[in-house]
Amino acid sequence: MSFETDLEEKIKTILNEGWKTSQGKSVPRTNDIALKNGSVEMEAAFLYADLADSTALQKNYNAKFAAKAIRTYLAGASTIIRKFDGDIKSFDGDRVMGVFGGESKGENAVKAAYMINWLVKKVINPLVKERHENNGTKTVWTAQHGIGIDVGSTFVARAGVRNASGETTHNDLIFTGRAPNVAAKLSALRGTQAGPIVITKDVFDLLNQGQKKKLKSDSPVWSSPTVEKVGPYSLTLYRTNYWRKT
Repeated sequence: MSFETDLEEKIKTILNEGWKTSQGKSVPRTNDIALKNGSVEMEAAFLYADLADSTALQKNYNAKFAAKAIRTYLAGASTIIRKFDGDIKSFDGDRVMGVFGGESKGENAVKAAYMINWLVKKVINPLVKERHENNGTKTVWTAQHGIGIDVGSTFVARAGVRNASGETTHNDLIFTGRAPNVAAKLSALRGTQAGPIVITKDVFDLLNQGQKKKLKSDSPVWSSPTVEKVGPYSLTLYRTNYWRKT
């Protein structure tokens, strides 16, 4: 059988084969789902944390510093996502996706977003500024970022290939549904004074009152809702520039 014929048969099999689907509450591991036709349906919150304008970073600074800058953001954001019981499920250049399951999925995702914003404002930027000043550098890079969060039903499957020995290598989980797609798009909506964190009404409705007001006052954390077009969806969105360490 030629390579082309073999590939065509594989595609036909994928298109025509039925799913073996189970219901889940916690985020599955890759090996929890069969590569052939296994899947899980679950409710989850998706958080995308995206470092802004990395193209300009790599244009205006040397490659070694650019790599360090991107690494600080991704490493810090990933550590925070895991602190709040999220699972790291995707790296894409200068952004990371965290998936949160369970009863507190929305609250945990927002707690992580608050702390990632703290990381940028109170840790990364001051340390980068100090490093540049100590080195006598006039131009100081300042990290800007965006975080998008949505929640909803998702269909989780496994995609990839096996090697010549039949071992399941080069594969990972894929998440389909509105929530992962919208969260990724929201992470790019950071160009307003209202702040870099953008959530949908579905996420906002899951938050307790303590996450809707500042720690030391009754001042609201979130901006007034706006209805906006996000891809094919018309959604009610909330924004904030708030940060919190825990």
